[in-house]
Amino acid sequence: MHVTAQSTRSILTKRRLMATTLVFVVAATAWAEVKEPYGEDYPVVVVPGTSTPSPTPTPTPAPVTVPTAPAGRSLRLGVNVAGSVYYNTERVFANLAQIAGPWKDPSAGYAAMAASKLNAYGFPISAGVLALNVPQPAWAGKAVAVTCTWLGSGTVRIDGDARVVGANNRVSFTWPGRTGTNRPNILVNVSGANTAAPFRALDCREPGLVANGQFDQRFVDDMKPFGVLRFLDWSNTNGNPASVTWANRSTLDRAGTDGTALEHEIDLANAVGSDPWFTVPYNADENYIRNMGKLVHDRLAPGRRAYFELSNEVWNYSFPVASQALNEGIAEKLSTDKYSNGLMRYAEKSIWMHKFLTTAFADNPARLVRVVSAQNDNSFSARTIMAFRDTAKWVDALATAPYFGHSFYTGANTYVTDLSKLFVSLEAMRVSALAKARENKAIADKYGKRYVAYEAGQHIIAPAAKATLDAALQRSPLMYDIYKRYIADWKAQMGDTMTLYSATGTISQYGSWGMREYAGQPLAETPKRRAVLEAAR
Repeated sequence: MHVTAQSTRSILTKRRLMATTLVFVVAATAWAEVKEPYGEDYPVVVVPGTSTPSPTPTPTPAPVTVPTAPAGRSLRLGVNVAGSVYYNTERVFANLAQIAGPWKDPSAGYAAMAASKLNAYGFPISAGVLALNVPQPAWAGKAVAVTCTWLGSGTVRIDGDARVVGANNRVSFTWPGRTGTNRPNILVNVSGANTAAPFRALDCREPGLVANGQFDQRFVDDMKPFGVLRFLDWSNTNGNPASVTWANRSTLDRAGTDGTALEHEIDLANAVGSDPWFTVPYNADENYIRNMGKLVHDRLAPGRRAYFELSNEVWNYSFPVASQALNEGIAEKLSTDKYSNGLMRYAEKSIWMHKFLTTAFADNPARLVRVVSAQNDNSFSARTIMAFRDTAKWVDALATAPYFGHSFYTGANTYVTDLSKLFVSLEAMRVSALAKARENKAIADKYGKRYVAYEAGQHIIAPAAKATLDAALQRSPLMYDIYKRYIADWKAQMGDTMTLYSATGTISQYGSWGMREYAGQPLAETPKRRAVLEAAR
């Protein structure tokens, strides 16, 4: 079967804020990760040599008889954990300066500071500006008392929505609550530091804050209902760095190419009591894979299982990894069908990776879950991947993302403003997405493998002109109802882990992926999260 541009059309409108640029700074015992936000409402990408696909309406599915999951299998809900960076609405770490973003250089138009201007601890040698992560109550409009401390020389001035100058390596201020839709913004402005007493160890938090290791205890508690934590947005997987080695990886005290330190991911899973799901950068070398396997094996709490997936959506040409895999597959002449080459190369490299991980967990294979992922709407991708050589021997689970609501405000819905009518359309899309999921489950069943969802939920991308309408739709009680049916039907028909995307995120023209809009949002205002938490009981 040939994968035409039409069959790949639906993979190309993607979620999330893509990590096209990553700048890291070391921050004492932690470092700061920045993901520059670029909207991912991508147009259709047509590969040379193919024709431009014509839009096709989503049909209203006819009633069907669906299979029931085998008795004794229980639903486990997972979640994709939102990343830590100053412009996100999740608060992960107790220290608001930890993994908040890059230091900015006032002398260079506030661009990310060059490494040559950072000291050995990853802080400015003389001057710099850092935007802090936002504490939860501020998002809810409440003022928050915060104290910053540091070591070494330099003057610290708090700028933004509060203005205070510190003294004696300490400054306290009140972070005002959000008004309207504006992000409450606090900047740490450092000046006059010197190399004799390097500025370092900046720590900003609320007095008396309850922490769990480096994490805010409230964040840990918010993750506890979920049996699986997928760390896509903590990794640099979507950025597809050209070189990922154990020597250049991120650690607790050094920035690297692979994203947030693996130790942080493992430690959060341990603190929550959940299974971690790692998305391994495609270009990670053998030494990285072997050492990653050993680190996870040794550091992860007994009784916890570790999921490993090579990259993320290698079939999706919105991401640079898809073209890399395609070109590699073509060079190897894996298939006479052009687009099968990318899928087969992904399978081939997944086998390569999973062999090393199998060795790392040889003493207790039950703790290892080896995943391959495919496109939910195109089961050809799953069939091709699973049928390639001995993929099935090295895989424990096939995963897809049964999103619903693609291209929602187009076609028949272009001029519809009645929420009840929009939800009728969305319900048809939900049913259709699960019908596609059943096709993929049948493939997993054929090989005796688990079938799980690596991401799931609504996939509505609203243009700016639909912002008010979409906000009402996302917050509607009808969204609670549709999520309840969605999860219940997944449990009845598939019966294994559904990992939702995402824990926390705003409603915007780039998607409304969060189950809640900000950390600490009242549950009554979060229909998606409320439905999920009820299902997780």
